[in-house]
Amino acid sequence: MTDRLTWLGPVAATAATGVLCAITAAVTVGGTDSEYAWLEATARALMVAAPILVGLYARRHPPFERFGILLVGAGALWFLTTLSGSRDEVAYSAGRVAAWLAEIAIVYLVLAYPSGRVAGVDRWIVGAVALAVGVLFLPTALLVDHFPAPAVYMSCDADCPANAFMVVSTEPALVEDVLRPLREVLIVALFAIAVVRLLWRVEHASRLLRRLLAPVVLAAILRLAALAFGLTSRAIDPQATATQISGWVIALALPAFAFAFLAGLVRWRLFIAGAMERLAARVRAQHGPEHLRDALADAFRDPTLDVVYWLGNGQGGHWATSAGAPIDLAAAWPERSVTEVPDGGRRVAAILHDPALRADQAFIQSATSYAVMTFENHRLSVQSAALLNEVHESRARIQAAADGERRRIEHDLHDGAQQRLVTLRIKLELAAERSEQLNGTSAELLRGLGNEVEEALDELRSLARGIYPAPLARGLVEALRSAALQGALPITVLATGVGRYSAEIETAAYFCCLEAMQNAAKHAQGATATVVDLFDNGALLFEVRDDGPGFDPATVTRGVGFTSMHDRVAAVGGKLEIDSVPGRGTRVAATIPLPTGALGARAAGAASPRAPRA
Repeated sequence: MTDRLTWLGPVAATAATGVLCAITAAVTVGGTDSEYAWLEATARALMVAAPILVGLYARRHPPFERFGILLVGAGALWFLTTLSGSRDEVAYSAGRVAAWLAEIAIVYLVLAYPSGRVAGVDRWIVGAVALAVGVLFLPTALLVDHFPAPAVYMSCDADCPANAFMVVSTEPALVEDVLRPLREVLIVALFAIAVVRLLWRVEHASRLLRRLLAPVVLAAILRLAALAFGLTSRAIDPQATATQISGWVIALALPAFAFAFLAGLVRWRLFIAGAMERLAARVRAQHGPEHLRDALADAFRDPTLDVVYWLGNGQGGHWATSAGAPIDLAAAWPERSVTEVPDGGRRVAAILHDPALRADQAFIQSATSYAVMTFENHRLSVQSAALLNEVHESRARIQAAADGERRRIEHDLHDGAQQRLVTLRIKLELAAERSEQLNGTSAELLRGLGNEVEEALDELRSLARGIYPAPLARGLVEALRSAALQGALPITVLATGVGRYSAEIETAAYFCCLEAMQNAAKHAQGATATVVDLFDNGALLFEVRDDGPGFDPATVTRGVGFTSMHDRVAAVGGKLEIDSVPGRGTRVAATIPLPTGALGARAAGAASPRAPRA
C-alpha cells in the first residue's frame, strides 16, 4: 500500500498539471487572433507546467521540500494569470488580478530560494511588495473600466474585454494620472531591490550556496531588465514591437525562473553525489579521528567545516576542540550549523558545517555514519593495540622469567653440583693415593672413578654454558666470538658500533645468533664458513649468513628453532626474517629497536654504521 501511494501522488500531480496546461492552451487559442496561436498556447502552457513540475521534483528532496511546495503553488497561481487570455470578462478580469498577485509570488520565490523561507531583510522586501500590490494595484480593480494594455499574460490589445469587477460608474482620473505610473515605478524599484539583495547574498554566501544561487541570479537580472524596459516602452508607445517583445520576455521569465531553480537543484544533487564518492574513497582509506575533519571538509568542499568532541557523560560534560580546549558552540560559530553525532544514544561529537548542508539528509547520514565508523574503528584499533601491547609485554615477561631461570639454574649448577663434583674428584684422588700403598687394585679403581667424575664435570660445565652463557657478562660480541671458537664450521663475527645493551636484548640476540649458527652447522651441508654480522644504527641489527646449498622457505616446515628465534626477537619488540634461495646460501636477519638510554652507550670511537653485506 505504501509503495502504491509513493508513485500514485506524483502521477496524480502530473495528470493535474496536464489538465491545467490543456485549459491554458484552450483559453489562449480561443482568445487570440495571432496566426501563431498554438505557439502562443504552448508558451503559456509552459509557464504553468515548468514551475509545477520543478516543484514536484524539489519536493522529493528534503532540503528543498518546502520550496518545492511553494513552487507548485506559484504554478497554480500562474495558471490563473493565463486566464487573462480569455474573451470572457470575468475570466479575463480574474487573470489580470492574479497577475498582480504573481508579482508577490515571484519576489517571494526569488528571496526564499532554496530553503523556502524568508527572514530579516528579505521578509521586509516581500512585505513591501505585498503592501504595494495591496494598496496601489488591487483597489484599482474596482475603479477602472479597462485594465492597462498591452500586458504580460494577455493576447488582446485594444479589443480587450472590459473589467468585470468595476463598481463605480466612471474611472477616477487619479488612477490613470497618479496611481498607475507610481505603482509601475515602485514595482520595478522593489524588484530591483530584491535583485540587489540576491546579489548581496551571493557575494556573502559560501561556495556551496553559490552553486544554488548562481542560475537564479541570472534569471532575476534578465526579468528586471525586461520589466523595466517593457513598462517604459508601454508608457512611450503601447503599440510598439519592442513593447510586445518585452512583454513576452517578462512572461517567459517565469519558466526561466523555474528552470533556473531546477538548474540549481540539479547542480546541488550532482555536488552531493560527488561528495559521497569522495567520502567513500576516504572511508576505504580508513583514516583515524585526526583525519575526520579533513576528510569531511574535502568531500563536501567546505573548508570551514570543523569537528568538536563531547567530553563527559550525558549532560554533565562539555564540548571541546580536538586539542581538548573547552568551547561554546553558539559563541564560537554563530553562523555555522551544528550536526551532532550520536553513538548508541550518547553524544560523541558534533560537526560544524555550512548552513547550506543543514537539511540535506544525504550529508547528515553520510557524515554522521562516517564519523561513528571512524570513532568505532579508532576505538577497536586502540583496544587491539592495547591487547597486542599486553601480549608483547607478557611475552617479554615470560622470556625474561625464562632467562632468569636459566641464570638461576646455571648459578646453582656452578655453585652446587659442579663444586660438589670438584670436591668429590679431589677426595677420590686423595683416597687413591692413600690406598695405593695397601692395595694397588683399589687405587686404580678409585682413579677410574675420579676420571668418570671429571667427565661428568666436563659435561656439567658444558650444560651450564648452554643454559646461560657466562661470556655474556663481557658483552654480546665477546659472547658470540667465544661461541664461534667452539663451532663446527669456521665462524667470523663482525661488529660495527655495537656496545652494551640491556640483558633482555643481549640475551635475545645471542641465542638467536647461536641457533642460526647451529642450524648452519647441522643443515647447511657443504657450507665452508658462517659469518655473523652486527651493527648499531639506532637499532641493533644482526644477521647470520652461510654459503651452504640454501633451501626454499615455502617448502620447509618451520620447526622449534625458528619459533624460538622469532619469539625471542619479538619479545624485545624486534622483527626476524629468513632469506634463503637454493644454491645461494641462507641469511637469518633481525632488527631490534633500542630504547632511549639503552644500557651501555655505543662503543666510543666505533666505525660509522653500515648495512649488512648480502
